[in-house]
Amino acid sequence: MDSFTSYILRQAYEKVNRKGDRLAKIKQAVDWEAFRPIIKAMYRNDTPQGGRPNTDEVLMVKLLVLQQWYGLSDPELEKQALNRLDFQHFLGWPEQPPDYSTVWQYRERLASTGTDSLIWAELQRQLDEKGLRVRKGVAQDASFIEADPGPSGKPRGDGR
Repeated sequence: MDSFTSYILRQAYEKVNRKGDRLAKIKQAVDWEAFRPIIKAMYRNDTPQGGRPNTDEVLMVKLLVLQQWYGLSDPELEKQALNRLDFQHFLGWPEQPPDYSTVWQYRERLASTGTDSLIWAELQRQLDEKGLRVRKGVAQDASFIEADPGPSGKPRGDGR
């Protein structure tokens, strides 16, 4: 991200942070690097054959945490990760968060290897150790319905 864009985003985030950003507190309370060794065993592209570079393990865990805590679908997670300043700060300001299909494939791979339960157990262990409890919320998509104002100039009711 270029420095001007980064500056503008961080200034906008400071307004959010002044109102209270719970995700920032969780970001600081959890040792996110503890998840790297758990996930690293899942990958096999460090052989001479190589492979596509992995998306950062910690970023992916944080995305799954947000998805679980806020009850988001994969497409909605992608949208919120691009749209919400508190999510972007929590994720470490990624230039381009993974798309929803990458998140889905990642979650499926975690489940098929049993790594998902190790991740959630580690997260719960850390939260318990610090005496923290998570209340799940739901980010809702607001729908706007505009009322028909009726023909202009015509008095409403009986005209009084």
